[in-house]
Parts: sequence; C-alpha cells; structure tokens
Amino acid sequence: MKKRHPPLITRRDFLDGMALSGGALALSPLQIFAESAAHGHTPHAYPPSLTGMRGNHPGSFEVAHALAREGQRPDEFDLLDETYDLVVVGAGISGLTAAYLFRKQYGPTAKILILDNHDDFGGHAKRNEFSAQGHMLLGAGGSLNLEQATMGEAEISLLEEIGVNFTELRESVEPGYLIHDPMSRHGIYLNRAIYGEDRSVLADWNLLWAGIGDFEDAIRSLNLSKADEQGLVALVSGENDFLEDIPLKDRERFARTTSYATFLRERVGLSEQGIKITEPWVKALHCAGAEAVSIQEVFRAGAPGLNTLMPMADSEGEEASVDPDAYRYPIFPDGNASVARLLVRQLIPAVVGGDLAQNVVTSQFDYSRLDQEDALVRLRLNSTVVNAKNLDDQQVEIAYVSKGKAQAVRAKHCILAGYGGIVPHLCPELPEAQKQHLAYGVKAPFICTNVLLRNAVAVRKAGVSGYQCPGSFYSLFASAPPVNVGDFRVPSESTDPMVVWMLHVPTPQVTNGMSARDAYRLGRHKLLSMSFDEIESATLGQLAGMFGSAGFDADRDVEAITVNRWAHGYAYEYMDLHDPDWPEGEAPHELGRKPIGRIAIANSDAEAAAYVQTAMKAARRAVSELLA
Repeated sequence: MKKRHPPLITRRDFLDGMALSGGALALSPLQIFAESAAHGHTPHAYPPSLTGMRGNHPGSFEVAHALAREGQRPDEFDLLDETYDLVVVGAGISGLTAAYLFRKQYGPTAKILILDNHDDFGGHAKRNEFSAQGHMLLGAGGSLNLEQATMGEAEISLLEEIGVNFTELRESVEPGYLIHDPMSRHGIYLNRAIYGEDRSVLADWNLLWAGIGDFEDAIRSLNLSKADEQGLVALVSGENDFLEDIPLKDRERFARTTSYATFLRERVGLSEQGIKITEPWVKALHCAGAEAVSIQEVFRAGAPGLNTLMPMADSEGEEASVDPDAYRYPIFPDGNASVARLLVRQLIPAVVGGDLAQNVVTSQFDYSRLDQEDALVRLRLNSTVVNAKNLDDQQVEIAYVSKGKAQAVRAKHCILAGYGGIVPHLCPELPEAQKQHLAYGVKAPFICTNVLLRNAVAVRKAGVSGYQCPGSFYSLFASAPPVNVGDFRVPSESTDPMVVWMLHVPTPQVTNGMSARDAYRLGRHKLLSMSFDEIESATLGQLAGMFGSAGFDADRDVEAITVNRWAHGYAYEYMDLHDPDWPEGEAPHELGRKPIGRIAIANSDAEAAAYVQTAMKAARRAVSELLA
C-alpha cells in the first residue's frame, strides 16, 4: 500500500526510541534539535498543511526531554541584541492571550517576543489544512469547540473583541453534527474483535441513555448478551434500585468514591463488553476508561444511569428534560485553531496583510512575517526554552534552543504559558515546595487523527455525522466540523472529498493502587513509542471495519493522514477517585502558579481545566500579577 507520510518517520521512531531508553544522551540537546530541523522542519513552511506526525512532532520535544529527564541544557548561550518588555513562553491560547492583554495594559508600543517549541502556533488548538479537488478542507487537531455556556463574561467579551461571533458560529454549523450536538442521531460501532462482527447501530444514543425514547428496543438492537441487555435496560430505566443497601444519606459519597466500572460490574452485572459500551464519551472527556472515573463524574459525559441515582420526577415529561442550548457549543471549521489565528492576527497584522476584516478561516497566513526584526510583536517558532531566571528586580533572562543554536534574550517581564510540568526545570530558583505543586498534575495524552478521503461515498452513505466506537482504537469518529462560515464552504456532495476526525486515548486501564496520573504517564510513554505505521494501520483497519460493507477501500479512498499526537495533552483536572478535596486556594495548581520576581505562570494547567476560557483566565491573571 502506498504510504501517506513523509520520510522523516523513521527518524522520529529513532528519536523516540532513544529518548525512552535514555539513549538520547548520545546526542546533545543541540545536536538532537539540529538533526530534527534538518529532516523536514524548515523555516517558513506552511505548518497547517503538513501531514504525517503532527502535534508533538519531531523536533518539538527532544530538547525539553533532555532537560526534564537528565537536567541537560547548553552550558553557554549567545545573548542576542534583543530586549523586550515581555517574553511569553508558549504560543498556545494562553500565551497568545497573555501577549494580547499585556499590550492592552502596557501600551501599543510594547515590545513582545513569543517563543514556542513547535513549528506552528496554537498549542492544542491545531489547524489541519488540506487541499483536494479544488477544495480547501479543514480539520481540528486538538482543541475543538467553545464552551460558551460555561464561560464568564470576561472571556466572552475578550473572544468577541478579537473577532469571534458566537451567534454566527452557532448558526453556521450544519444540523445534527455529533460534536456540536451530542443529542443528535449517530452510530455505535461494534468491532469484530470484541463483539463478534463489525456492525453499526444508528439511533439518538445520548437521548436514549438519558431514558428518552424507545431505549429498550435500541439496546436490544445492539445484540449483546442477555445479561448485558437486561442490565443496560434496567440501568437506563431507573426502575431498579442498585443501591438499595446504601442509605440515602450515604449515596452521594458512594457515587464520589466508587468507580463507574465497579458499579456496572458489581451492581448492574454488566460484562466487560457491556461496560465498554458506556465508555466512548467518558474517554473523550477524561482520557481514561470507566474504571478511572467516579459514578458521579460519568454523568456529565452522558453515560447511562443518571435515572438510577437521580430519578426523574413524575411531573417531568420527555420534552421538559432536554434543553438544547445547554449542550450546543459554537465551533469553527478548524476547531479553536481559529481563535489562535484571531489572536495572532491582532498581534501581528502583517501576517495576513493587515486586513483584519477578512474571514480568519480562509485567511492566508504568511509565516515568514511572524518574526520580523522591526516588528513590535514577534513570534519565534521551533524555539525550546530551557531556562528563565530573574537577573535582578528589573530584568529577566530567557534562554532557548532554536535551529541548533543556544540563544538568550532579556526582558522586563516573562510569562511561562507552556506545559506547567516543565516550569520547575525552566526555573531552578523556584522554591522546592512550589516545584512539587507544579509537578503534581499530569497532562492527559491523546491522539486526534484527521483523514482526508478523496472518495467519501461509503462514509456518507449512513447519513450520520459520527459514531461512538466502544473498544476500538479510536473511541470517537466524526466528520470534520461542517461549519459554513463567511466565505468558507465544506464540500458536501456525495462524491466530494471529505475530512474525518478520530480520537484515540492511549491511557491503560487504571488498576488497584494506580492513580489516574500514573495511568496518564504510562499512556504518554505508550503514545511516544508508537510509530506512524502502527497508527496508520490502526486507522485504516478501523475505517475498513466501520465502512467496508458500504464499499470503503483504503487504497482508493484515503489521500492523506494527519496524526496529531499529544503526549502532554489536556490539562489535568482533579478526579474524585484520585485526588483530595483541597480547601480553596490550597490545591496544587493554585500554589504552583504563584509568580516569582518578574516571572508569572499562565496556561490551562494553572487553572486545572482544559478549556479555552480557563487558558484565557490564566493569562489575564498572569498579566495582572506582573502589571499590578
């Protein structure tokens, strides 16, 4: 079969294997980065259109791993003749927001440098751009939709200020899109390896799990074992009291201290196959399976059983139980990459020729304009920061590795807006207790894969936008966001090309004595050890299982695969089964984010919540700490 990835994959496998075994020490951090840069990551390429291994791509993590694992950093740095009012480390949503808010408060003449270890900006808000048969097609490589319903007024106002039109976005999404409207009709795909044959069952599954509609018939259509069928029906109906031996006053505590898998296995009597049926959305929200999440926590993921613990009142009807605006969220065609692009466009207008009125979705960004010598705001990619220190009460020095060179700049202020877990290694001067607090949270690993189909007839045939895929390599499958906004149009004819999005969670099952953080670490190592060939094989195999009977043929239909690998994925959010209930102000993220001198800490890790609004909130706080 024709391979659909660039030739640097072999190099990636070599670097990852060396890093995991400790063998990377045979090369210095500078050599590692120079080698990676020489294998395809050239300056001013157009990163969104690159396929193969993206996200934590080759060249983005080797220097940081050498620092964090072995304490290796260059001994000397070339101090550049560049001074800034602010240096931001990390060009994700939080870092870009910090630069934007700092300039608003400090003044329009503020000189700002933004450094990022990746070859593109946006962090997890990654844009995957494809061109096929005369069409531009887009996919989201990480951060997906805007959680408007849970945003504060400050974040909504800020997003509107930079150009987000919430109403237009909500109205631009084609109806029935699974990611935007989870209550819409979609499929459950049952794979041959676990359920005996490849088959998909279409229904309004999330409404049915809530007990709305003919859930009994839908559950029977899954052709599960009689015990699993009866257990799921009883669980959804709420007619069985599975907690009859537990007093009412103790049930809330039970729901917070018992895993959902334990409840399903021991109380409801489901088999492992039955338990997996409930997991896809749990994995999507928690990056872990039902054994890692409490009974109480799974219900926000739409898992069945809410009527068992919280029965619907007799006066409540089916219509009254559903509030559409409570679960529909605005989304761009490339996910929250457009938010990052809006911020960059505000900070560096030259990147799009200075016309801020044009549609950000179709704007052509000139990456050669991101880091220009005469610009007030500069964004320097492929630059891994390895040290940030206060020189005195007036100045900070930030050292980084870029294109194989060790360099340093100085600034009046610094905001660290990248991965919170690397901060203790960047700032040796931090108190040891604060370093421990920063190291507590472990980012949840995951993969977002976008597949460009030159022929999507087989995928479109079922007429639904997505599938839950229990027990499969990818837990969720959906079309790329069908959002027709401004002058952007998603190709929709049956013979048009199409981008499909697939989510994989590598976190192993949490067993006795293991915390979710332990499992995330294991998942991270597993993810980094997987070659592109392995991921490609799993991707094509699942597509064949899901759509082979409809005529899908990988050699004919698949044109490109972009794997967005996030070993350090979404911010760690505290979990009932694995974390204490800290008093307000004393949680690790709150103690760890305290500024030191002229260095402040932002990023979603500093809020212990992986959302656009929390990244922005962290940026607002960090800027206020520096300029108070």
